Amino acid sequence: MSKTFNPWIVFVIAIPVLGARPAWADEPAADADQAIVDLYKSGKLFDKREYQAVRAAFARQFEQKHQSEIQSAYGEDAEQITAWLKKRPDIKENLYTALNEKYDKVEAALRLFKELWKQFPDQVDKYSNVAIATAVTWDDPRGVYNYRGHQLRTKSSLPTASTGATDNFKYLVDNDKAFQGRIQLLPWEFLVLLVDHRTPLDERKWSQSNYQSKRVMVGRCYKEVPYDHDLLNGNTPHLSGQVYTLENIRRYGGVCAHQADFAARVAKSLGIPAAFVGGQADTLGLHAWVMWVEFKQVTKTQIQFTLESFGRYLGDHYYTGELLDPQTGQKILDRDLERRLGVVGHDRVAKRQADLIMRAYSLISDQRKLNVTERVSYLDQCLRVSGHNEEAWLELAQLAKNGDLKPAHLPTVSFHLNNLFKTFAQYPDFVWKIFDDLLTVQPSVSEKARRYEQLVAMDEQAGRPDLACGARLKLAELQCEQKKWKTAANGLAFTIKKFPSEGRYVPRLMEKLQEVCANYKGGTDLLAQFYLDVLPTIPGKRGNKPSPYCIKMYEQAIAFFKENHKDKVVPALEAELARVKNGQRK
Repeated sequence: MSKTFNPWIVFVIAIPVLGARPAWADEPAADADQAIVDLYKSGKLFDKREYQAVRAAFARQFEQKHQSEIQSAYGEDAEQITAWLKKRPDIKENLYTALNEKYDKVEAALRLFKELWKQFPDQVDKYSNVAIATAVTWDDPRGVYNYRGHQLRTKSSLPTASTGATDNFKYLVDNDKAFQGRIQLLPWEFLVLLVDHRTPLDERKWSQSNYQSKRVMVGRCYKEVPYDHDLLNGNTPHLSGQVYTLENIRRYGGVCAHQADFAARVAKSLGIPAAFVGGQADTLGLHAWVMWVEFKQVTKTQIQFTLESFGRYLGDHYYTGELLDPQTGQKILDRDLERRLGVVGHDRVAKRQADLIMRAYSLISDQRKLNVTERVSYLDQCLRVSGHNEEAWLELAQLAKNGDLKPAHLPTVSFHLNNLFKTFAQYPDFVWKIFDDLLTVQPSVSEKARRYEQLVAMDEQAGRPDLACGARLKLAELQCEQKKWKTAANGLAFTIKKFPSEGRYVPRLMEKLQEVCANYKGGTDLLAQFYLDVLPTIPGKRGNKPSPYCIKMYEQAIAFFKENHKDKVVPALEAELARVKNGQRK
């Protein structure tokens, strides 16, 4: 079973031999900063038509700020590669603005780019985005997908050969024709998901031989890996003693992690951006699946695609999963990946310009001594360039959380709250991340409650009962603050009944309901009956095993009945709990 997400439509160590010092290295760094400030003062910083001027200013700032790293990385080739880049401003500026000092090891990345340029000058000229993707991924091993843990689990051995940064670049360039010419067209933000693995070249060729004709919905190859129940049950894995290759994984099998690893690396070997994803089900069980980019159309300016997944079984409600961001080496949500790729695919210029605007935020705020209102205006203008810019939203939320925003800023925050619901309607995880902080500006408890009612509705519409449950908890707290006990209880009960299988949230909702019902007459009796009504609706098993969630709920209910001296039903509940633990209840 596959799950389709919402489509977005329309280390190399070297001791350098220093070469000639480039002319730009003698220019004062303050001049580069001032050029960006001047762009802000003129309004060009926020003008999409001025993107090339903005990018050029930030590239020059990068050169000035990191001149020692650049000189060390380029070494004896500094003069030659500097001249080469000067003749190709698009490549130079895209490289220098793609590097992010928050996450990238600048010197290591530049050395990688230099080595690629030195070995493959013509290919780097034509496939500069692949070179950039390689540089920002392989500058730090943490960003490279590591499947050694899967190999250790199967008690197999890793192949003696593996693929490094340079071979990844060459493989993609050499096989672009087989990959439908898309490698040259894809921006580096997509390509990081292709250069981020060590799969040996012979295994990549095996993938081509076996799956080139199955490129459409390639992630379905997940199911071709036989499930190893012996491994799951703690017995000797079928792969034990074998070499951990893609071919052997398909032959001998594994558990979900090996199915996902296999599918992700087969897809990457076919030039299809993909990732190994892991998550937690509503029953609290862990699982792994594959996610990949299913291209619809790729041009120089736009990419139409869907982000697909396989092995993300709907019955277990894997609403989100985690994967490794190849550039940062940090874990991110799969839905964040979908959102970010969507922005790049639709309008990469706006996305990149907004990113640069936020890189200048501290510089301009400090130099221009921006007050809070001016900072809010800065963030507002950034969001008008690209409403999906995370840094701008997070900074606005931080200003609110810190108490820097005053009632005078309420209209602006309300405006952005409305936009938040529209812009991220299909990406509610990000809304959840900043919503509560933005709402701190609102002094009215009733208005806060109204906004949370909106959030509950949005999460339900987006098919995210996990987030809807979390929003319901927040809403109930606000209603309790207004002493609207019955209203809070009714809302909690409604959500529990609507999503009885949500094992990550229902126990907490029930705890809150228990707290609320204690505040009004007859509430405890109603809660007792509610427990008896809801418990039978909770699935007793996850797969063939007792559900930890169901067990937890029965234990919670038994504790409640004992605490409130309603002992008559306890034996029946304890008997049913025993049935659940013994796997006798479906």
